[in-house]
Amino acid sequence: MNVKVIFLLLIGVLVLSCKSEIEKDLKDLSSVEVTEYSYVELPYLEQPYIRENYISTTIEYFDQDSVPVQIKNGEMYYNPVFTSLYGIRYVDAFIRSGDPYYLTLAKRIADRLVEESKSDNQKLLFPYNFEFEYSHEDRFQTPWYSGMAQGRMLTFFVRMYGVTNESKYLEWAHQTFETFKLIKNQDQDWIGYIDNENYYWIEEYPAENPIHVLNGFIYAIYGLYDYYLLTKDEESLHLLNASVTTIENYIGDFRNPGSISSYDLKNRFLNSDYHDIHVDQLNMLFAITGETYFKEKADLFENDFSGSN
Repeated sequence: MNVKVIFLLLIGVLVLSCKSEIEKDLKDLSSVEVTEYSYVELPYLEQPYIRENYISTTIEYFDQDSVPVQIKNGEMYYNPVFTSLYGIRYVDAFIRSGDPYYLTLAKRIADRLVEESKSDNQKLLFPYNFEFEYSHEDRFQTPWYSGMAQGRMLTFFVRMYGVTNESKYLEWAHQTFETFKLIKNQDQDWIGYIDNENYYWIEEYPAENPIHVLNGFIYAIYGLYDYYLLTKDEESLHLLNASVTTIENYIGDFRNPGSISSYDLKNRFLNSDYHDIHVDQLNMLFAITGETYFKEKADLFENDFSGSN
């Protein structure tokens, strides 16, 4: 065998080897860890985000169309998590009061956030257009994207479709759902991550070394839950099941017996307000799945530390 043939064979082996290594790094959403759950469609007043009293239209900062904004360093920004929450609560206020002005405000929010989005006609990503420092290691440059924001927008569009029956909100919900398939190391802009144990995470912050923020993940699950109840789509059920499976598997890692639960798994920040949110969220997971495991964990967290004491 001549030298040229040997050289070509070696190149072929190297190419195949590299291809094999790349394929090892690619995670397949169809093969992530999944437990099958049965989901309960809760009565309206028991659904995520619904409070005893509906929201006032009085806010500190808003744009010329009364869309809520945040001010950072003297500049006005649309924060998709913050602004969409107002949208969800305006929908709630419209449902309970019948006042069409609340729906007008919700429509303005939806339109403005879609105007600000990154869209390829198949996916809608809602950017943070301001820099953010989570920790000394994790600094996010504009634009960056959040799984929590995507989940909250999904809830918002589902509920807008529910009260208007306008097809654009359903289409925006479909396009927002598609972003949950954007996975770290496979897509430039991503919100999902598959760990070495093949569990699917929705990341509130797109860090190089995943942070695993608990409350942001569960808020995103609410969006998948709302979308699944609307569409009964098999893909959405798969990702919803995968997400809840991850929480079930890892929730114990967030617990600090006798103390406040960790905000995240990377830095293990402690915040009593978020501990109370964790308790509420675990109770909500119990309500939507009927799985007593989540109720037991909620009670454990609450007994570890009660912010009301």
